[in-house]
Amino acid sequence: MEKDFQISTKSEEIPASHAHEKATDFQSAYTRESIISFDWLIQRMHTVASSEGFDHEDLFLNETDHFGKFVRNFHLDHDEIVLVMVALAASIEPTLLDTLKLELSHGKASISGGRVDRETGIFRPTIRTVVYLLAGNDPFLRTKAIRNIQPKSRPFLLGLVKAFPFGKDISFLDYQISFNDQFLNAVLWGDSPRLDGDPGFPVNKSTSIHTMKDVIVKEKTMLELLKLQRFARNMNKLWNMHGSNKVRRNYLCVFSGDPGTGKSFAAEAVGNELQLPVYRVNLAQMVSKYIGETEKNLEAVFDRFNRQPGILFFDEAESIFSKRIEVKDSHDQYANNLQSYLLQKVEDFEGIIVLATNVKDLTQFFDKAFQRRIRSIVEFEFPDFEERLPIWHNSLFDPFVFETGIVETIAKNYQLSGGSIYNIVSDAVIEALDTDQQVISKEMLESAMRVEFRKTGRILEVCTDEMVKVNPVRRFGVGFEKRKNF
Repeated sequence: MEKDFQISTKSEEIPASHAHEKATDFQSAYTRESIISFDWLIQRMHTVASSEGFDHEDLFLNETDHFGKFVRNFHLDHDEIVLVMVALAASIEPTLLDTLKLELSHGKASISGGRVDRETGIFRPTIRTVVYLLAGNDPFLRTKAIRNIQPKSRPFLLGLVKAFPFGKDISFLDYQISFNDQFLNAVLWGDSPRLDGDPGFPVNKSTSIHTMKDVIVKEKTMLELLKLQRFARNMNKLWNMHGSNKVRRNYLCVFSGDPGTGKSFAAEAVGNELQLPVYRVNLAQMVSKYIGETEKNLEAVFDRFNRQPGILFFDEAESIFSKRIEVKDSHDQYANNLQSYLLQKVEDFEGIIVLATNVKDLTQFFDKAFQRRIRSIVEFEFPDFEERLPIWHNSLFDPFVFETGIVETIAKNYQLSGGSIYNIVSDAVIEALDTDQQVISKEMLESAMRVEFRKTGRILEVCTDEMVKVNPVRRFGVGFEKRKNF
């Protein structure tokens, strides 16, 4: 952290002139609760534009305002905060930068950077503008600032600030900058920032609301989930402890089990229980046929979510986290390079990663070096009657009810996973709505059950847990004994 960076612990009085009404236009979206002070920025523009010499002004942040909390949440250093502040001013109060417009008219464009929009007359700052505000005309300080503001600076990696050229063959220093609109509510009103809002970004935030009380699994599975919760409760505390780099500051766990046994459901429940967002990685968007693009996408995801409160969830993880293989051609070499890259990113990542897989024997797919980094393997077994019964009871909502006595009979006599039960009940509810009924009958359920059984090559027939012990094929379908996966 730069020595001229300080955080004020005093809550400052907000001038009445600044207390504008909240409006849909973010340029005027200030209230007494959301005011952002640009005093430091205004003073710095005056200093660098004057001929009185260049002095350092302390950058004060209010401990209690939303902007102060925002930059602390993302662990930004002094120069990164200035970058964000300039981009934010350009987005919500562009007239604050009019002093820099004068610099252009005085022929200082090569130093101060930026440009004036021909249509609106608004000053558009660039990276060079930020460097100018950080260093003025001092060559040594400019070199230092340029080194600190790079394409891999955290505001860019996190997506807080966008940088783009407004012409061909433009130096990065002359890229125009703007604040990412998806974070405006976090800065202005203190809302939790969403890290998945960029178009094309291969991550989506889960919108589920269920919690751990809705998770019905075997005791050994629940114990592993509680270990994950324990880390999640304390990870932020761990990250901020001096010397904590001596221990693992991430939690990599594998959720393995048959489809429909609750892997995604449990990850979402853990997050919702602790008010941590769960972000699902879209591997279809992540993996590219073009060399280097997959690594680029992975880097964007890991860098953005590093040290952020939340859970990063990879479904069907075996498709990307796999063993390194003997090299026979260039494709094998590329695959091995990708695995090595993944190992390093996982090693450096600080946060929670959950890998969901249908793989039963992890040694078949996961590299030994990768297995060593796994903190927990959570097995989701096919539910027995003791789990199926409460799953059935919890699957329905008012005003619908099951026909008297059918839930106990179906839970005992039919081998269904939680996911399958969810599908069956969903179909039955639609049929009830269509026929204007509130009682879910056995006939409604059996119609949907036939479809569900057919998906796994089974027929709708009575099969109790005792019968499964004699012949497991009755539960899992033909070919069960030959499967590598669950």
